[in-house]
Amino acid sequence: MQGILRKKIFQWITQFPVMQGETAILLAVSGGVDSVAMAHVLVGLKKHRRLPCGLVIAHINHCLRGAESDADEAFVIQLGQSLAIPVISQRVDVQAYAKSHKLSIETAGRVLRLSTLAQMAERNGCDAIATAHHKDDLAETMIHRLMRGTGFRGLCGIWPVSVVYGAEFIRPMLGLRRAEIIQYCKDNSIQWREDASNADVNFTRNRIRHHLLPTLKDGVVGTAHPTGLDESDIIVGKLEKLSLASRRFQLFTEKLARTIVDKGDCNLKAGQFTLKQEQVRDVTAWVFYEVIREVLVKLGVGLRRYKREHFEMIRELIGKKRGRLVLPENIAVKVFDGNLIFSRIVQGQCGGHGPPCEEAARLEIGDTIRFGPWRISSQIVERSKADIEELKKIKDSGVEWFDADKVVGPVEIRGRSDGDRFWPIGASSEKKVGRFLIDAQLPRTKKAGVFVVADAEKILWVAPVRMCEQAKMTDQTRKILEIRIDRAW
Repeated sequence: MQGILRKKIFQWITQFPVMQGETAILLAVSGGVDSVAMAHVLVGLKKHRRLPCGLVIAHINHCLRGAESDADEAFVIQLGQSLAIPVISQRVDVQAYAKSHKLSIETAGRVLRLSTLAQMAERNGCDAIATAHHKDDLAETMIHRLMRGTGFRGLCGIWPVSVVYGAEFIRPMLGLRRAEIIQYCKDNSIQWREDASNADVNFTRNRIRHHLLPTLKDGVVGTAHPTGLDESDIIVGKLEKLSLASRRFQLFTEKLARTIVDKGDCNLKAGQFTLKQEQVRDVTAWVFYEVIREVLVKLGVGLRRYKREHFEMIRELIGKKRGRLVLPENIAVKVFDGNLIFSRIVQGQCGGHGPPCEEAARLEIGDTIRFGPWRISSQIVERSKADIEELKKIKDSGVEWFDADKVVGPVEIRGRSDGDRFWPIGASSEKKVGRFLIDAQLPRTKKAGVFVVADAEKILWVAPVRMCEQAKMTDQTRKILEIRIDRAW
């Protein structure tokens, strides 16, 4: 087994140029069977002069299992000494990070692990980081993403090479099955550490590993496989093929997207990127999504909060002559003069209150616009066609009616500014918006989402809380301006 497995890994790593020269590779070793086997095999290849690069072991103590975590760290340090290669170790507080960033332990651990490895590689002059992911990890990752909902990007699974936090990550073991790795260690009397948390089915990945995959394996028992592969080989093999096909599609899509983005006008100093509407109007959805991702990345935007509906909203905007969106991570997108313009929003430009904005968004009669998480629309209703008292019975908090003749000039949507004054309906006089919100005893979470609807002279609505006194309807009202808001996400 030793010679066969070492040969398979040697053939696999020929695709990694970073391992073929006078470079240094950081080996991420947890103490588990996969990473311990990786360290042994790569050191063996180096001793036989089949691997020219230098090797350094890195261990991250997640401090999640008390004495057990400390024992893992001591084990890895001893492993490095026995293999005669340097070991660097670092502790991270996953619990504290998860709490402060409102993440699950799984997600917090992954974020800290990858970012810390990237920092360790940079500090120690390493050119790449090797992790011990294998085919079973690939299958589990794909199933996990399918369960949550994913596209072709997610179906790519684990790439042999990827760049995360500015560091190159390589996977020398991705051509192997978990069973092969375990057998290799047993055949060669290699010791490893068992992490009890790997059996904890409270973690999604463990439920997939211990329950779902065995169930899928049972589902193909009895089927004839002339290749002689067992059932789990068939399942993992099919997922691997799907991953490869998805990667080919993804690479092709990214190539097409880059040709479009390269034609755009990027002004990083101004925090702006401009595309011609015609360049993206007729492209397929998958290419369009990649174009938007490329643009956002160029503007330095984190994509974690972006969901499919945000991309769909931008795609919908493409078909209009004008329009504007305010999106997560302080990005505004607008259509103007045949251009699709992405702009970074400078915090505090609207006084630091409510949804961030770079400018007031004009609301034309009959239009629907997006402002932060809100979708806002307006229409004129003839008084003769509206039974006001009946309508009031069914009106929800997301709708306000104004006497259209009392609305002066264009209607604009903006965030609150310090010093804003407002005459709430039913009040005897105007007051500062800030004081009004304090008096309304609005919860802090709701107060953060409040914005202003204003005409040329006054604030019409501190939305979605209270409209103004000056534009309320009376018996003399002839036309009604209806403004409706609802959450876009």
